[in-house]
Amino acid sequence: MKFTLKRNLWIRFCLTLIFVFNWAHADSKLENWVQINQTFGISPSLALFAEVQPRISYSEGELASILARLAPIYLFNSNHSVGVGFLWLENYSPSANNETRLFLQYIFQHGSLGRSSFFHRFRAEHRNINITEDKAYRLRYQIRSLHAWFKNKNLRALLQNELFINLNTTDVSGAVAGFDQNRLALGINYAWSTTVNSDIGYMYNFVRRPRALSDRNNHVFYYCLNANF
Repeated sequence: MKFTLKRNLWIRFCLTLIFVFNWAHADSKLENWVQINQTFGISPSLALFAEVQPRISYSEGELASILARLAPIYLFNSNHSVGVGFLWLENYSPSANNETRLFLQYIFQHGSLGRSSFFHRFRAEHRNINITEDKAYRLRYQIRSLHAWFKNKNLRALLQNELFINLNTTDVSGAVAGFDQNRLALGINYAWSTTVNSDIGYMYNFVRRPRALSDRNNHVFYYCLNANF
């Protein structure tokens, strides 16, 4: 009864956020994001993180963007780590542009709390966008939680949210300081082994666009493969 109540409260809260954002005047897009994350252990305290993520727009019927991220990671222990990395991003739709980023991140993971576990990621980004000469700076915070609500021990419910805040305003082609976007994901996580697991679900991505005619709602079918070697 206790876990059922917590589960229902989580789901209602997430659906309420989606409902509120959808009331905003915004264009809507349907997309599929596929994310492949690989972490390679180098030593007990060092690892290398690599990510590839193509994004397909069903609304436009084409590849919307693709990104690649690489970062060495220093692990203080099993719960705390820091990393510094580089990202390359190519956008094809709705407009063509590219971006590179340098980023610094800190990750904190809770030990399991009852039948749930939590992951927090703080990321600071230095963005170079080809359509503007100004540099853009952004902060991101992601909270991710996994909940053992099923009889199958390998299957867990996934609830995740990530908030983006721009720190500065660039010229007319770039970022505007303040709230940038939010990504809310609901789904399931399946552990194939102790080192490989997958996320699958729905992500609602609200993007603020103060320099466009309207904001954007991205409705995303989301799949992620996480592997540790």
